[in-house]
Amino acid sequence: MKKNIGIISILLIVGSIIYAGFILTNYYSFANEKSITHNKRNNSDTLVLVFIGDSWAAYHSKYDEHLKACLETIIKKPTKVMSRGTVGAKTKFIYTAMHDYSSTGTKALLNIMPDYAIISAGINDAVAKTGTKNYCYHYNLIIKRLLSAGIKPIILDMPQVDYRAIYQRESTIAKIRHYFSSWITGAPLWSFNNYRKALQLLISHESIKNNLIYVPASEWNPEGYKDSRHLYFDDHVHLNKKGYYLLDSCLTSVIYHDFKISHFSQ
Repeated sequence: MKKNIGIISILLIVGSIIYAGFILTNYYSFANEKSITHNKRNNSDTLVLVFIGDSWAAYHSKYDEHLKACLETIIKKPTKVMSRGTVGAKTKFIYTAMHDYSSTGTKALLNIMPDYAIISAGINDAVAKTGTKNYCYHYNLIIKRLLSAGIKPIILDMPQVDYRAIYQRESTIAKIRHYFSSWITGAPLWSFNNYRKALQLLISHESIKNNLIYVPASEWNPEGYKDSRHLYFDDHVHLNKKGYYLLDSCLTSVIYHDFKISHFSQ
C-alpha cells in the first residue's frame, strides 16, 4: 500500500513538473508569423478606422460614435469607427487575434481594409513580465501585418496608470508568477520604462517609422495618472468617459494632420 502511494506521489510530482513546464513554455513562447491574403481596398469615400488591442480598445467601443463625430466634423467626410479588444490581452494574443474570425478575433475588422488601425497594447505584457524581446517581437508582427495590408498603424504609447493597483487585485499565485517572470526576463518589477523604450527603439528604424503614427502618452495626458482631471475609473487603470474623450480629441488631431499630408501629396 505504501509502495503504491509512493508511486502515485512520484507520478503526481512528475506530472506537475511537466504541466508547469508546458505552461511556462507557452507563457514565454513566440508566435509564428503567419502569411496573409490581401483583400482589395474598396473605393468608398468613407474614412475607416479600427481600434484593436487590450481592454482600452475593448472599452472604447462605447465611444466609437464620439470619435466618428469628431473626425467627421474636422475632416468633412463620412467616417466609420469600430473597436474590438480583449481584456488582459498581451501583444502575442493581439497578433494571433488578427488571424481569427471568432468573437475575440479582429480578422473580420482588418478584412474591411481600414485606413487606420489604432493599437493599444503593452500594459499586460509589462505586468506579466513577458520581457521586452517577447513584447517587441509580437508588436513588430502586429505592425508588419497592418503595413503589409496597406493599413496605417497608430501606436498608442503605453499609458501612465497605477500599475501597483493591478498587482494588489491579483491572487497570490499570480503575484508569485510575476516575481518569477521578473527574474527570468530581467524586467524590473515596478518599472515599465524599459518596455516603452524598447518599443520606441523598434519603431525608430527608417523602414517603418515613416509609415506609422506614434502617439506619446504625454501628448494627450501630460500629467499622467496623477492628473487632477480624474480620467480613470476607481480601478486606477481604465479610462472613464472624460478620459476617452480626451484621448479621442488627440487621435482626431493626429489623424487629421496625417490625412491632410497624405492627401496633399497625392
